[in-house]
Amino acid sequence: MTLHSYRVLIVDDNLTFVKTLSMLVKSILGSRLSELALATNGQEAVNKAFNENGFDVIFMDVNMPQMNGVTATQLINRSMYRQTRIIAVSFQKDMKTVTQMIQAGAENFLYKDNLTVESIEKVFC
Repeated sequence: MTLHSYRVLIVDDNLTFVKTLSMLVKSILGSRLSELALATNGQEAVNKAFNENGFDVIFMDVNMPQMNGVTATQLINRSMYRQTRIIAVSFQKDMKTVTQMIQAGAENFLYKDNLTVESIEKVFC
């Protein structure tokens, strides 16, 4: 049985969160992680997604400078035809934010203050 390898992009302007999520993804995927890229805002995420022929999974923050996660998710989904699984991550817990990200094309919404190894593992199952 061949295990799927993953190309992952983490998009967040909080570098501490990026480091933490990066370590979790690396520990969960191990040798199945073929690429781990980082972006600090939505525009950078869109550019990387288009220039690097997409990613399997993108963890997308909602509130960022230059371009927010809602707009970036919409742009990536339109051009990638939903081939990329986008997982929204935010401290915001209001239904408006969750709804906006899901309508933009995010597959799931994870709360930053409630991230666990189990919740991230489910993304890759």
